Amino acid sequence: MNKEQVIEMFKEGLDCGQVITLAIAEELGLDKELALKSAAPFGGGIFEADICGSYVGGLIALGFKYGHSNPGDMETKGQMISKIFQYKEKFNQLHQSHTCAGILGYNLTIPEESKIIEEKNLMFTVCPQLVLDVIDIVKNL
Repeated sequence: MNKEQVIEMFKEGLDCGQVITLAIAEELGLDKELALKSAAPFGGGIFEADICGSYVGGLIALGFKYGHSNPGDMETKGQMISKIFQYKEKFNQLHQSHTCAGILGYNLTIPEESKIIEEKNLMFTVCPQLVLDVIDIVKNL
């Protein structure tokens, strides 16, 4: 996946976390519709410029790859937790914040700041690269 493909998916109405979960689901042969639905509520920082949908999408994708589903499977759970900590460390190396407002530098829920985000085209410059960064992190864990 490249930046232009991510931008096209944004233009079609998908959000950051959805693009990430879709990419990982496709790699793992998982249901694409369920992947898209699982991350749908997290766009725009849970639609309040809070925790970034890309960050959450990465966590959902880690659940696809390493999540435990059997009660009592503490070994798999432990491996997943280890991957989560590795993910957080790698994300923090690339980005100073886990929130949309912190990543973009502006809060998209404040009309004046949302206008700046639009004028600077941040949703189509910063966010696609962030999506690609998270996909790369998850694929390499």
